Amino acid sequence: MTFRIGIVGAGFLTQRSLLPAIATADDLCLAAVLDTDPVALGAVAARSPGTWCGADTRSFLRAPLDAVHIATPNRRHAEFACQALARGLPTLVEKPLADTVDAGQWIFRAATASGAPAMVGYMSRYNAYNRAVVALLRSGELGAVRSMTATHLGHRDGDWRNRRADSGLGCLADLAIYPLLTASDVFGSGPTACRATGYPSGDPDRTDIHVEATVWYGDERQLQLEASFTEAPGVGVSRYTVICERGLVVVRDSWAMGPGGSVLVCDERGRRWLWPEPVDPYLAQYRALAACVVGEPVPTEVSIARGLRDLRVLHALDRSVANGGVRLALSGGQNT
Repeated sequence: MTFRIGIVGAGFLTQRSLLPAIATADDLCLAAVLDTDPVALGAVAARSPGTWCGADTRSFLRAPLDAVHIATPNRRHAEFACQALARGLPTLVEKPLADTVDAGQWIFRAATASGAPAMVGYMSRYNAYNRAVVALLRSGELGAVRSMTATHLGHRDGDWRNRRADSGLGCLADLAIYPLLTASDVFGSGPTACRATGYPSGDPDRTDIHVEATVWYGDERQLQLEASFTEAPGVGVSRYTVICERGLVVVRDSWAMGPGGSVLVCDERGRRWLWPEPVDPYLAQYRALAACVVGEPVPTEVSIARGLRDLRVLHALDRSVANGGVRLALSGGQNT
């Protein structure tokens, strides 16, 4: 049976990662792509002959689809996700869930009313290196987890992510979300408090381009993170370190769009590398969605409820930035 996917958004993510993921699988089919940009649609059509490509939402939703993937700028996530869910279509929404908490709640209500499977596009959760780290920490081999530091840097200059009306959250939504997701897995719980500073702070039009934050997981365990759009074009930095009672783990490039990464473990036995079998995270994500369509429950860590909780944390960090780094309490400290 072929799983027919419709994608809303024909931009960079679709062309760079989603089309190749679908093309590698005999049981996946790109059935339709919706976008108002004729150049982007033309590029997709040239690579996917036979795929419906157009700008009319009604025609898109009437296409024979088994699921819809929302891959638009953040401000349009709710608009398209709610339309797909209203038609009973299983829906995958790119991260973050939405640009605002109100919009995220709109999606949550639509998913609840629909009953169709709905997931957030947390592709890094399918990365084999991140999963290997979590398995190592859960084994207890390195003892209790003490803290985590993370750096996620990239380049965004003048695109929609720099505009609050389109993104809502700038580098927080685009880059900082990855350390936050990974930290919840590392600590096995959700955040309980946060403090952040950044630039620009509290600007009504421009989003943050640089943020440094401390996020608490209980009274003692902390994530220290840096996220920034200030790198040179083509440069990306993705790295985190987890310090444990009896060792540490250094992970590189596991938040990139591909299947790669590296894991260095340092403990009393010395230095060693973990090399799990890489997987395409976008292909794994589609397979997870297909499994939910035929009856598997939506995994808690990629549920719409979890996406809404994470969106609230991102906006709390944004409020802290706007208020000069004030510490804010967070509710929902369980990893649900």
